[in-house]
Amino acid sequence: MMRVYWTNIEYQHVDVDENNNHNKGMVYVFVQSRDAISALNKIIKSNQFKDKKITKCEFICPYNVDMEEWDESVEFGSPEETTNHYKKLYKFAMQSRNPVFDYFGEYKK
Repeated sequence: MMRVYWTNIEYQHVDVDENNNHNKGMVYVFVQSRDAISALNKIIKSNQFKDKKITKCEFICPYNVDMEEWDESVEFGSPEETTNHYKKLYKFAMQSRNPVFDYFGEYKK
């Protein structure tokens, strides 16, 4: 049975310019898959990580669209707006064979 899995991936840029203050980051990813291992493999093989090295996969688990409620966020606003944003990513993932990426958040050195 295919399900949508989600994960929080931390990464580091492979080729970092000395003038670039952002060499690390994190991103939420949603992907339709049969199990967590194949979901992670799809994410690793995606073009989004061709210039990035995954440094940490904090978790990977099925996304429960009916149970997940998000807190207020700077990017999306109220808890309801934030929850709706991630429900949209979930729905995109349900219709796609490819991973669906949220915004890439970059960290300073």
